[in-house]
Amino acid sequence: MFKHNIAYRFMFAMTLTITLTLTVSFIWDYRQQKQQVYEELREKAKVITMQLLATREFIALNQDKINYDSRGNFEFKALNPAAVGTGLGAIFASWTDYSIKQTRINARNPNNIPDSLEREVLLRFSNDHSLKEVWWEEQLNGKPVFRYLTPLKVNESCQPCHGEPKGQIDIAGYPKEGYQLGDLAGAISITMPMEKHILNLRSNLMRHFGFMLLLLSVSLAFIYIFINRLVANPLKELKKTAAQIGAGNLDVNIKKIETEAEGEIKQFALQFQDMADQLSYLYSNLEQKVAERTNQLKLANDALHEKQLELHKVNLQLSQASEHKSRFLAAVSHELRTPLTAIIAFSELLLASCSQENELTRQNLEGIKSNSENLLGMINNLLDLARIEAGRNELCLETMDIVDVINSVERIISPLAMKKKIRFKTGFVRDIPLTKAEPEKIRRAIVNLATNAVQFTPEGGEVEIQVDFNADTREILVMVRDTGIGIKKEDQDIIFERFRQVEGVDRRSHRGTGLGLTIAKELIELHGGWISIKSQLKEGSTFTIGLPLNSCAGEGENDSRIPDPAGGR
Repeated sequence: MFKHNIAYRFMFAMTLTITLTLTVSFIWDYRQQKQQVYEELREKAKVITMQLLATREFIALNQDKINYDSRGNFEFKALNPAAVGTGLGAIFASWTDYSIKQTRINARNPNNIPDSLEREVLLRFSNDHSLKEVWWEEQLNGKPVFRYLTPLKVNESCQPCHGEPKGQIDIAGYPKEGYQLGDLAGAISITMPMEKHILNLRSNLMRHFGFMLLLLSVSLAFIYIFINRLVANPLKELKKTAAQIGAGNLDVNIKKIETEAEGEIKQFALQFQDMADQLSYLYSNLEQKVAERTNQLKLANDALHEKQLELHKVNLQLSQASEHKSRFLAAVSHELRTPLTAIIAFSELLLASCSQENELTRQNLEGIKSNSENLLGMINNLLDLARIEAGRNELCLETMDIVDVINSVERIISPLAMKKKIRFKTGFVRDIPLTKAEPEKIRRAIVNLATNAVQFTPEGGEVEIQVDFNADTREILVMVRDTGIGIKKEDQDIIFERFRQVEGVDRRSHRGTGLGLTIAKELIELHGGWISIKSQLKEGSTFTIGLPLNSCAGEGENDSRIPDPAGGR
């Protein structure tokens, strides 16, 4: 529970932040102080080296004064720069813990022979003439020491003893090395104790660490008091007040929080008090408002019930009217089919017996037959529509060859197209498989589409029925294409509606019931298929029928009956 306290979480975050900051500062300060120790030791070693070099130079410049007496007699005193440097180093080492050594790879004095690290540095000086100094820290006899080396270069004062010719014995009795000006003659190596510096560094770090702990403690104590006084305690009081409100006690007072809190917490407390007052006011009037709302809801339910009764009566009346309409259409259509069939039959008999010379009579009989057939087609459409609306349209499935259906359609459409001087043709893109369907309904749907195509295609145009098979979707596709007047984009969504015909100048001479496309769509959808249209105004239209392959296969044998899935709509 304590871990979820806001003061704890804030203190934890602040402690972590301050600790990380002070730790980084401590590490950085330690490195800076250690670097400063190295710089001080390096400068001290550099000064000692310069003093030794100055002494060597002085001795080299005064060799004549040292080795000649007042009468001009020469006597080598063995006080050359190397000997003086070695002596100074020995005296300095006896007085201090410092070590000064003149070293080179081929040293004349065994005491000046370099150790392994000095040899490595001498090789670096030899390979890199721009290198002026090398220093590092190491442990010597278990104590930390500072090692410093600087190169010795050959100058004019070195030439008498170390110059050319190489191998000649110098005044000290050693063969000359044959050095030239600027060559590496060796190095001055200084070893300085670091123990006191390390102790001082540790002492400084301990003081710094103690100050950090003090700063951390004071900061955290101040933050803890601040958080509890201004944040945690007011929030605890708000939590208690919220619990009281949750328990149903809306008569609360948080003046204490308003007095102690500051800033956003105080504003939050004021808003919380306002909320509690509003809740108390709303709760005191809740029962009255609930009663009012209940009464309003009852009145609304009563009104809704009355509307439902009215809607039920209207729906019943509409259903009865639709039933009467369907019965009327079916009865009228049925009564008209018999005389129309007789008229067509008699007109065909009269045409067969009419002589070729009586052209006017033949034309009149053909007009009677044509108009009677058109009227019979309209009546058949009305009968189909009545069946569909009554939900009594059924499928009599049998094995169907779409080629036979198209041939039947061709026998009906060809005379109509020939009469209007329209080119009519059919085609099959590939072999079409057999399927289960009702051939008569498929034929009537295609006839309706083809009749429309012929009707709205001007003389000299073309109507084509093309059949294909989509193996991916397993659908038989029947495309009825014409080069007629076309249909506007905005009218393509309404042409399949009942009793709807597209209005326009080009269609005034083409009147009908507006049921052909509706019936075609219903008959195809009865088989589980679909019809789509693509049309461009004044360029023609293409109606496509998609008929699922074997959509009804396995449902029953020949003459099996499938009720209309859209029945009762």
